[in-house]
Amino acid sequence: MSEKINPSFLNSNEWMSKNDSTRFSFIGIPIDKNCVSRPGTKFGPNAIRQSSLVYYYPEFEGLYDPEKKRYILTDKVIVDLGDIKNKGKNLNTKITESIRFIISNNSVPIVLGGDHSITYPILQAYNQKFNILHLDAHSDYQRFDESEAMESGLVMRRSKSLKNVNKIIHAGIRGYLNSGQGIRDSLSDGNSLITCEVLKKEGVTSILSQLDDLPLYISFDTDVLDPSICPGTTVPEPGGINYDLARSILTESVKHSRLIGADFVELNPKYDINQISSLHVSKLIIDMLGEI
Repeated sequence: MSEKINPSFLNSNEWMSKNDSTRFSFIGIPIDKNCVSRPGTKFGPNAIRQSSLVYYYPEFEGLYDPEKKRYILTDKVIVDLGDIKNKGKNLNTKITESIRFIISNNSVPIVLGGDHSITYPILQAYNQKFNILHLDAHSDYQRFDESEAMESGLVMRRSKSLKNVNKIIHAGIRGYLNSGQGIRDSLSDGNSLITCEVLKKEGVTSILSQLDDLPLYISFDTDVLDPSICPGTTVPEPGGINYDLARSILTESVKHSRLIGADFVELNPKYDINQISSLHVSKLIIDMLGEI
């Protein structure tokens, strides 16, 4: 199914062998063929894993959060399955089959991208109704006939066509690279859109008010973050959210709704500065899992 890698996220494969309880399964999809510009996202999964090792130590027994005065990840519930090979069988088919395998083993897939096109085949693996929290500077809801349309820019339109997707909450939208008609189409299709200005003003409540009792899938494009803390992304947009708001969104959303999967995409180490982007992303993933 996948190719083993070194390192694994939080070096989990070293200590996971001591415990058979796996609630979260990491898997990487190192591709950048659908990047509009600035290829390099194929190096994203390994960069995120490497940065996570800052928080690993021998005889890992969990992490202490001094702000919340408690330990997280003490039950050692994650494993890293490695990367999906972009060889042989159709890649999208391999992605769907791999995610289906994780789900069938009662584990939650945490996918490290790769460009944003991977979200669609991931979602094809689910057979239950769910909502998508789409954190991104761009709606990725372009029309198929738009001249600049590429798979990453169409991914949310494709995802909404899946019968099990109830609605998409786009949050963090900003900048001049959005499709106006695409946004209008998304809203008419029953989705919600929270601009970055509103998100920063109203905080996580603007998102929680859009969630219902259905399970939640989170698709996190790194360009939702401000380039000052995440320069290593494919399409940086000034005016993004900071780390504190991103952490609040992820942690409060998974406390509100049952998380059934997440992807973190478009991290581009070729444009990173001192690994600050990958460090923020790996820390946000740990923050999110620590609240579940």
